Amino acid sequence: MRILAFLTDPPVLSAILVHLDLPDKPPPLAPARGPPQRDLLLDQTPSFDPVDPEPVPDFRFDQSLPGDFDD
Repeated sequence: MRILAFLTDPPVLSAILVHLDLPDKPPPLAPARGPPQRDLLLDQTPSFDPVDPEPVPDFRFDQSLPGDFDD
């Protein structure tokens, strides 16, 4: 696609659009809608109690360096 012309004069642009049977006025603005979360009725309560301590993991976590890095 190549741009052949860039029209900026409103009366000329309106005349061309009317001649081509295209709308020369922009569509009306619709009001903004609310956030969709309200419409979904999702349960936002956490599945854990933030006051409870974190559980102890079921595995051993080794933080030592591999043998190549020992000096």
